[in-house]
Amino acid sequence: MGIYCNKDDLEVFIMQFDRSALSRLLSLNDSQLKFLVNKFARDYGIDLSSYNVTEGDISSVRRALAGLSDAELADLGNKISGGKR
Repeated sequence: MGIYCNKDDLEVFIMQFDRSALSRLLSLNDSQLKFLVNKFARDYGIDLSSYNVTEGDISSVRRALAGLSDAELADLGNKISGGKR
């Protein structure tokens, strides 16, 4: 089973990074979340291929995202939308 995410979908997701977007992100299964983390990193010039990203790492990312305060979420949204591609 493949996971599909085109650039336009990712752009919309990033531009509207709020509590609702975070909820959608956290509802993904681990494989989907890992795919998006890797895609997002590549789109921003970060090469994760030399790292062995495990399910435990994805669980840690999920816990960190789930624990964001509203202020931290807003800060992350600003950083993401201002990132370079």
